[in-house]
Amino acid sequence: MQTSAISRRLFLASAAAPLLRAAPFSKPIGINLYTVRTSLAKDPEATYKGLADLGITQIEVRAVQLREHAKFIRAAKLQPVHMFVDNPVITGDWEAALAQQRAMARRANRPEPPADGPRPTLTEMASLAKEFGIKRLGLSYLSPNERPQAIAKINEAVEALDKQGMGFYYHNHAFEFDASQGRSFFDRLLADGHPKLTIELDVFWATIGGEDAASLLGKWKGRVASLHVKDVDKAAPRQKNESDMPPAAFKELGAGILDWPKLLRAAADAGTDYYLIEQDMTPGDPLVSVKQSVDFLKSVNL
Repeated sequence: MQTSAISRRLFLASAAAPLLRAAPFSKPIGINLYTVRTSLAKDPEATYKGLADLGITQIEVRAVQLREHAKFIRAAKLQPVHMFVDNPVITGDWEAALAQQRAMARRANRPEPPADGPRPTLTEMASLAKEFGIKRLGLSYLSPNERPQAIAKINEAVEALDKQGMGFYYHNHAFEFDASQGRSFFDRLLADGHPKLTIELDVFWATIGGEDAASLLGKWKGRVASLHVKDVDKAAPRQKNESDMPPAAFKELGAGILDWPKLLRAAADAGTDYYLIEQDMTPGDPLVSVKQSVDFLKSVNL
């Protein structure tokens, strides 16, 4: 009888051990400012303060935000950690980039960028980033005409920034996982990219592209600069073209199908530096969606 009771206690203790080892997600929570672009356009001061009030401490920015919103960012005590640069800073093709920006502006009914606008160099972007303590510059998207020579150009940027004591990261969408014509761009990036190149893995787009994000984190272990975290609606299509993704496909964390404990454990094992919320489309006030994602992250047990 006594032996049975002891055995039962040992069994219960063994079953409870994984639960006792579980710990809440405790990394600093950041955001890519694209998520709150509409709020920033209306009231940048209130938006940065609102992000800080929700528990956001880190932000991923573009140069224009550092130039125009620096006082608001500093007042809210937000730390810029990553900065995207315009594609031609890396590719050198300003005319193609301007044509694309004009087309996007027309579709969104926004003013088109001027033809004589600034054309900054990589060195100038690095200097601006350093003023705010940013240690990496990144590339957010490649248009089809930029892709054939992109890896060579990216490698040049990695080399140039390394000499300035900075790093470079690449952010994925879905096209990178298209292997219909041979090796996918993402596979080529891993094989042919500079050894010091890091990635910002967008788990939404990796999933849309038919990949398992946790497995990708394993492949890039030690070279994961950051994670873009957003959830995937159960009805979201799987495709390699991101341009016609339905707005409802983008979900707040915990409102979709992704296994966040598994992903966050894989990210920690891969040495991920930053965890950045990004929700391309929100059903209403972006700050409401951000709060939902922040609250979920704080509740996750790993």
